[in-house]
Amino acid sequence: MNIDIYKAEDFKTTKWTGGNTTELYIHPSTANYAAGNFNFRISSATVEIENSDFTILPGVSRQLMVLKGSIKLSHKNHHEVQLNKNDIDSFNGNWETSAVGTCVDFNLMTKGNTEGQISSVCVSAAKTLNFQLDSTCEFIIFYAYEGKLRCHFGTEKRSLNKG
Repeated sequence: MNIDIYKAEDFKTTKWTGGNTTELYIHPSTANYAAGNFNFRISSATVEIENSDFTILPGVSRQLMVLKGSIKLSHKNHHEVQLNKNDIDSFNGNWETSAVGTCVDFNLMTKGNTEGQISSVCVSAAKTLNFQLDSTCEFIIFYAYEGKLRCHFGTEKRSLNKG
């Protein structure tokens, strides 16, 4: 099992029309988001203006979770959803999507046959969580938005700090 830990200084932050987006991970590592030649991309973005339009991304499946704040997503001719902290919406990147509200979000974008799922876990300092991993998973990625995590992978122990 390979375990890699990335720190805030390893991430690439760029502007988008509604705020900033920080690429946390892209696969394969030689991929480029702008070129669209990725299998999956994980990012966190700020939505800093009250009304914004999302970039159209043909061929991309998207999952978005609110980490802080609240937004209402409107997917033209599909559905609308109000997202508060830890709420998730899944949608097609080809949909015309607009947002009302400001937030910090967490995103998973997948292409082709790549599938993934995001979820959140809130843990108190004295709590232990045990995960049984699906044997078909090629990747499991943890992101510490707040606080820090201590992870045990068999006999290997790792600490993850905020960010």
